[in-house]
Amino acid sequence: MKNAFFLCLLFTPCAISSAQWGPPLKAGVGKIAEPSFTGKIFSDIETSLLPARQEANEDDARDFEDAGDPDADIFAGSSMPGPPPPLNLGGNGRLTLTRQDTGESIKVAYRDKNGDYDQAEVNRLNRFMRCSLTGRKTVVPVKLVELLDAVEDKFGKKGLILLSGYRTPELNGRTPGAAGNSLHMLGWAADIRIPGYSSATVKKYGLKRGIGGVGYYPSKGFTHLDVGKPRYWVVKNQPRKRYVRRARRVSGAGTGAQARAKRQ
Repeated sequence: MKNAFFLCLLFTPCAISSAQWGPPLKAGVGKIAEPSFTGKIFSDIETSLLPARQEANEDDARDFEDAGDPDADIFAGSSMPGPPPPLNLGGNGRLTLTRQDTGESIKVAYRDKNGDYDQAEVNRLNRFMRCSLTGRKTVVPVKLVELLDAVEDKFGKKGLILLSGYRTPELNGRTPGAAGNSLHMLGWAADIRIPGYSSATVKKYGLKRGIGGVGYYPSKGFTHLDVGKPRYWVVKNQPRKRYVRRARRVSGAGTGAQARAKRQ
């Protein structure tokens, strides 16, 4: 039955363009064109053929991001501009988050009906999205908060699971070979899950909004969102285990007694 279905699609007169498989972002437009009906079918088939999803944690998220195409990510450098200005993205001004690592939750009302931001509530979010290794915090751009708010509202206002927010250099560089300057180190990015929704659904919405970067990690079931330049990447396979070279023991080395015994 499946073979017949694929043959039917293969010989259908309407050609399937590369844009229907994964349309690129349009510069200056701020959103992605909707894929065709056929493109949606192929996207659903592609997702169904992926290996079973395993639960992710922050270590997995960091390893997966590092395993992706390095050209797909944007890095922070000394010439990086200041934080992006706030942008009301249509959310209700309230956000609920739960940390994957500690289980703690937060509910904030960071924007009032007049569009003014409550700095005390924003500070609470800065603390909540702190580095999981050191406990240090940074100033999270309100634009990222607005993006997370819009995502939450789109999917039922029941809260988001935060796998990874701000990362200090110590956390980001703890694993050998880690990407040196990801946007997590500026507090501009968040790796999230939404209970009851697939990462494919979340990434499609992120691409449609066209606000910043969208990373899709289907085998671990999370989505990376940031407020850098609009771009998209996908990592389907689990990253290879990092090999850490161990110091080799010098042949013949030993205790003083052993050395003396050998000389005798």
